[in-house]
Order: sequence, then structure tokens, then C-alpha cells
Amino acid sequence: MTLRVEPVACLRDNYAYLVHVEGDDAAWVVDPSEPAPVIAALASRGFGVAGVLATHHHVDHVGGIAGLREHFGDIEVCGHAHDRGRIPHQSQFVDAPLHAFAPTALTACGRRLHAAHIPGHTLGAIAWYLEGEGDAAGHVFTGDTLFAAGCGRLFEGTPAQMLGSLRVLCELPDATQMWFGHEYTAANLRFAAATEPDNAAIAERIAALPACTTPTTVALERATNPFVRAADADELGRRRAAKDSFR
Repeated sequence: MTLRVEPVACLRDNYAYLVHVEGDDAAWVVDPSEPAPVIAALASRGFGVAGVLATHHHVDHVGGIAGLREHFGDIEVCGHAHDRGRIPHQSQFVDAPLHAFAPTALTACGRRLHAAHIPGHTLGAIAWYLEGEGDAAGHVFTGDTLFAAGCGRLFEGTPAQMLGSLRVLCELPDATQMWFGHEYTAANLRFAAATEPDNAAIAERIAALPACTTPTTVALERATNPFVRAADADELGRRRAAKDSFR
């Protein structure tokens, strides 16, 4: 069965996601920032909640969990083991390996759920990966570690941790669909163009930019993301510091 991922706009620029296959009566919810838009999206499709996948503990990614529980009752909430006590109502504490994807004990949409520990933005950040059916591309949920043409601020981690996290994400197959946490793409591409002014792929991406830019792909990030393309941790750190003050 074909895996379907539907973005749900939340707050000012966040994305939550509904993940399901045809015939399901419940969807997995990734990073519910706030309850109302997620509940409305579920209701419009006649879905319940199969569980929640949290990519990290920040409130703009988990702030809707309590409201979903009030509406739907007790639901599974999955996050990295490092985030114990930081994600509300967390019930699954996944000790995903650092900078490597490995199968978990969890299944979602009839598939084994894979996970990788991807610190940098936070120390408990986790990526969730679901393989596609047959030759279809897989799907990875990157939270605030990898954005389209960007990466998250280093609130808890180091440039070396972030570089390792971006590299493991971009070792997935080229066509992998990468679903990220915020619609920052236009601003990210302005910085990318300033960082690599001779990169034709960045210019082409800017010229064709849609309003909603999720998902991106591994191939596109390898070609246009200045943080993925950093030669080493020092260069990533310099680029991240420059992006923090870029206007």
C-alpha cells in the first residue's frame, strides 16, 4: 500500500504531518505543534490517531500532544530516550543509534519504523524513516535538524554533531522524501545563494520555488544546502554563525 504523508500548517510556519496508507482509519501524527489544526485535518479525513512521532522536545513540535490526548484519549507518544521528561506524555523511549539508522521495535502504517539519533539542534533530536513500497521512495522526518536548504540553530549541540546528523540523513537514497519542521525555505535559499553565488542549482531552485516546499529530497539537498555541502565541522560552524545574523 502506498504511504501517504500530508503536511498540516501549524502556528506561524510549522509543519505537522499525518502519515497513513489507504484504508487506514487512523494516522500517525508527526510533531503536532498545536491541537486545533491537527484535529481538524484528522476529522476531515475521518481519522483517529495511531500515535505521535516527536522529532525533539521543543514546544512548537510537541505543544499539541496534550490536546490530542484530551480529544482522542490515551495515545502512544514516541521520542528519543534522551528526551525522557522533556516530551509531554512520552511513552516510547527509543534509544536510536548516533548518526545511523536502525530498525526500532515500532511499526507504523504496516512498516517497520527506523530511527537515527541526530543531535545538533537539540541533544535528543531523532529522525524517523519509513521505507517506500517496492521501488517507491522512502520518507524521513527531520524536524528542525535539516530544513530545505538549511539546518536548525545549534541550541544544544555542536557543529560536529550537526554535520554528522546532516550526513547520515543525506546518505539515504537520492529520491527519499524529506519532511521538515518549518517553512523557512525562501530565507534559507537567499542565504545559500549568498554563500555559493556560482551554484546554478541554487538559482534554479529559487526560480521554481512553490509556496509550500515540503518535502524536499536527498538529491536536492546535496546540490543546494550549504550546510550539507560544508566541507567539515569548522565550515559548518562558520556558515551557521553567519546564517544566525543573515538578513
